Amino acid sequence: MKQILILLTIAPQLSNAQDSLTTEKSKVFSFAFYLSPDYSFRTLKNNDGSSSGDFVIKARNSIETGKPGFTTGISTKINGSKRISGETGLYYSNMGYKIEELTLDYQQPDPGSPTKMRSTVNFHYISIPVKLNFTAGNGRARFIAGAGLAANFLLKESEKFTLTYADGSERNKKESSTHDYKKFNISSLTSIGVEYKLKEKIFLRAEPTLRYGLLKIIDTPVTEHLWSIGLNMGVYIEPG
Repeated sequence: MKQILILLTIAPQLSNAQDSLTTEKSKVFSFAFYLSPDYSFRTLKNNDGSSSGDFVIKARNSIETGKPGFTTGISTKINGSKRISGETGLYYSNMGYKIEELTLDYQQPDPGSPTKMRSTVNFHYISIPVKLNFTAGNGRARFIAGAGLAANFLLKESEKFTLTYADGSERNKKESSTHDYKKFNISSLTSIGVEYKLKEKIFLRAEPTLRYGLLKIIDTPVTEHLWSIGLNMGVYIEPG
């Protein structure tokens, strides 16, 4: 008799838990469009430890700075449970850095030559991320944190030059790189933000996200690791 009373007591809770689980399982997938305005730059590494490498790094750090970039694409979220989900997708990213304005000095100046120059180095990637997310909270707005990796495939690298002349006029010139940059890289992904339930099957997400290239992008004595930080904003839609 005692066992029957216990069963009758916990039966409603078991029923509610089963209904909750059924509802959760019915929403396994969701799809999103993402856009992230980014700030991107690079970290320089001295591969051979030489003093000349240290000099190059110091010189480049004195004239190079980060640049605005962006990441955009589509994403799929797979719910493992109410708190944990996996994520993948297909992204396009623009990363790189800028060379600040330099004064050009000539031993025999030509009146038609530029007097100043600045440039922007752009790397264009297609990325496939794999990320694990943890969600906390039960209201319409929930805390979300995630970490993972992304496989990055280089589409092209280019450099845009802006030349300034003595009369104040400017001329832009764009050139493809002659450097042998690696076509493949892997970057780490770390994010933390908020997910907001706008409607029954529509969710908004905003996540400050750090992406860091784990592999060097070129085989030279002084090489580069690209990174970016941005605000990843997405709209998730649950089908059905």
